[in-house]
Amino acid sequence: MYAKIYWLIWTVLLAVAALFFVAGMMTPLVAVVFGFIAFGMVFMGMMSVLPSTVGHNAPDYKMHVSKASAFAPVAAKTSAAVNTIGAGLSAPAGMRKANLH
Repeated sequence: MYAKIYWLIWTVLLAVAALFFVAGMMTPLVAVVFGFIAFGMVFMGMMSVLPSTVGHNAPDYKMHVSKASAFAPVAAKTSAAVNTIGAGLSAPAGMRKANLH
């Protein structure tokens, strides 16, 4: 959308400049004005047209959601394994908490 409008404005600008030139009204001051407009057009292209042209909208994917029950056995086995490994580990003697009973 932006690219079409951008090229339409460039076409109109160049047509008006050609009309001024053919009519003999292209004075140095008018050429400077066209230069300022062209300078602004280049930056307008960089700020609005380029990102919309280069970027793309990613397609919407439907996420496949699995039932939680399918993962329950795996989670239980993993928890049991971690607890078993952790039970065999103990803190070094100097790091143990004192029993204050």
